[in-house]
Amino acid sequence: MKPSPHPPSIPKESVDIQTDILYFDRPMPRSRSLRIASIKAALVTRLRGDFSRPGGRFLSARALAAHFNVSYKTAHTLLGELRDEGLLQRRAASGTYLAGEHPALRGVQLCFHARAKRAGSFGAHLMARLESALRGRKIEVLRAWADDSRTPRLRPEYYPVAWECRPAMQAAAEARCFGLCLNDTPPPGVGGGLIDAISTDDFSGGACAAELLKTRTGRTGGFAVLGGPRDDARSQRRIAGFLAHVTDATVVSAESWFVEAGRKHAAAILAQSAAGVFCCNDRLAEAVLAYGRSTGRPLPPIIGFDNAPIARELGLTSVGIPWETLVDQAVALVVARLEGDSTPAKHITLAHELVLRISA
Repeated sequence: MKPSPHPPSIPKESVDIQTDILYFDRPMPRSRSLRIASIKAALVTRLRGDFSRPGGRFLSARALAAHFNVSYKTAHTLLGELRDEGLLQRRAASGTYLAGEHPALRGVQLCFHARAKRAGSFGAHLMARLESALRGRKIEVLRAWADDSRTPRLRPEYYPVAWECRPAMQAAAEARCFGLCLNDTPPPGVGGGLIDAISTDDFSGGACAAELLKTRTGRTGGFAVLGGPRDDARSQRRIAGFLAHVTDATVVSAESWFVEAGRKHAAAILAQSAAGVFCCNDRLAEAVLAYGRSTGRPLPPIIGFDNAPIARELGLTSVGIPWETLVDQAVALVVARLEGDSTPAKHITLAHELVLRISA
């Protein structure tokens, strides 16, 4: 039998079904959504921008997914593409980092204000304890001195640790380098996110002094406060903490934290208060005690701040900085940075230790 030259017709429905089957058997690649493309563009801009720091840790796939509200698979794919394009590096068992290497750190550069050269001062005590602890860990230490007109030049191969030297921390932040400021807050801005900080809660310390004076005297007011420089944030916070508990206190601000400045105001402070005096550091308290003893007048209870070595010599009750804890925390941060830790800056706030003594 001869085959028919015209094959049997196929119903339209069958053609449509067959066409659909062929389409899904060989899917066309889907284009990336505008949202995912914009996320990647934002990441590329960030990685190529002025604020990127070679060798710094980058977001993990899980953190990236949470931040942009995308799936883990999408975040993983984006990180892989950025790595393939040379913008990121993957370190086994460590994480994802910005491409490039940050110079390895050799040791520590201590940037201290020249006031730390004064024997028995807060700065001298802190430097001595910190330097001893660092050398005990076989860490190389350089000293660099600053004053109100001079800022030390930072050595890029050393991790800077600053006390009373904010310009040094500002310079480190602008250079996108890690650093550590002691008993202070880091500079504001993007670069400040690289500056570790160990400070104390000055507001709470001032409040503690107020509570202690009220307990010792059995009074709720009639106190005086001798503060540090008006523009010093630490003095402001200590005074604010005190005034939160004693609203009628008389406040006088000295021109500096030194005993010489305290002597100018000692007579006025004692004339203002027969109940008790809070001095915002121990050197100011030293000035008030010395004036009272030299004039033979009875002294009210006096409380200092810092628990510097002079406080022990004077038998002065002081709202003390926990020296041992501060140094231990500082050394731990230094060791971590020297070993290559590039995680975001750590800001540690320590509680004060009230040191009770009886002034002679």
